[in-house]
Amino acid sequence: MTEKKVEGLPKSKGLFAVDVVQFEKIRGFGLGIVEAAVYLALLAGSDKSNILSTWGIKGIRTYTGFTRAETKAAIDNLSRCGLVEQLTVNNRHSRREPRYRLPTHESRHALRGKEKAVLEVIVAGCQPSCDSEIQAAHRAKDKGWIERRGSDWQIVEYSNEVAFIPNSFVIADDGNSPLSRLITYGELGPVMLAIELYQHQNLMENRGVPANMVRKYWANESTDFLGRHKLHHLELGRTYNNSETNKKSSFDGASSHPWRTLAFWDNLHVLEALNIVEWAAYSANGKPTAGDDYAFNHPQRPLGVLRGGKQVRSTPEAIPAFLSYVIQLLHNGEIGPDTPLQLDDLVLDWQVISPIIAIENATVSHVEAVGILRMVHRADTATNKVWYKELCEECENAVFFIEQAITSKFPQIVDITTVIRSSLNS
Repeated sequence: MTEKKVEGLPKSKGLFAVDVVQFEKIRGFGLGIVEAAVYLALLAGSDKSNILSTWGIKGIRTYTGFTRAETKAAIDNLSRCGLVEQLTVNNRHSRREPRYRLPTHESRHALRGKEKAVLEVIVAGCQPSCDSEIQAAHRAKDKGWIERRGSDWQIVEYSNEVAFIPNSFVIADDGNSPLSRLITYGELGPVMLAIELYQHQNLMENRGVPANMVRKYWANESTDFLGRHKLHHLELGRTYNNSETNKKSSFDGASSHPWRTLAFWDNLHVLEALNIVEWAAYSANGKPTAGDDYAFNHPQRPLGVLRGGKQVRSTPEAIPAFLSYVIQLLHNGEIGPDTPLQLDDLVLDWQVISPIIAIENATVSHVEAVGILRMVHRADTATNKVWYKELCEECENAVFFIEQAITSKFPQIVDITTVIRSSLNS
């Protein structure tokens, strides 16, 4: 999610902020995965300003696994590039005394002597008075540091773009944090892309990274009739007519954003394989805009969450997704109406197959699905709690729709739903 951060802004619980312009310099200076990981570790150990870090060599090594020599060399490289400043520590045994400063990006031209002096005058609550101060104020205004509001000069609070990263991205009790997995993979690109995706993720507004930036598609492969409803089997990918070859071609996903990270899909596939990102599948009914092979419609009902291509049982979306799978088995006669459900075995089968199934009204003529990209690790913030509550309500509404659609054909579905909800939530 693209946010604005003013230096000194209180740090949110469970999060640290990465100045994306500064972080991008790691790649620009030709540094690598070790420097990127050390930089993120220092930020995870930073104070409320996200600028001063109390972590020393030992703290960094704890969460990166680097040797002392590797850690020191990385800090030296970051310092040489102006990304980290080593501070004088009076008590090296103190865990609260800052050891490093991580400067934020400043795009404005630096102020000179009289310009700095007039800035201090305004900060103190006074106004420029003499001609030299007024002239200095105008020069500071041209550089973007102050502005005129009515008859008074006011400070312009500079803000920089940041990505909010959960502490769990770096810190994990079992030592298997996303960062540690990326370090094991050993290349810089996936790390850079992960931070870029966190920058754009907005769970409240877009359910994840906006679908108009990146998305996946599932097309209708086959349909079963269930009275006044239909059960649609969706397969990954979208088919289109290739104008160059005059043949049918297909693609799984599309990106409509100028990502800073090159080889976007290659690096995204790495994040998928390492279970750092996931795809939330939603029904998106109706034919997309004619002539646009990459168009998609509004996401509607949740159809499951996929990590590494497999359905995940520990998400709210798993209940309607697995329930649809059980209905498919009932419809096919693979489960009898009075057969006791062997849920553990069925869940394993469901995860192996990982189908995307949509149950819709028979009047809906075109059914497909769109995938919304999400980061697996999320901080336990107030905003995310609201998002999660709304997600659970969305999934309950989907379950209610399925029950209402299927009860006349399979009266036992309400009891089955209760068992499923108890099993998947346990």
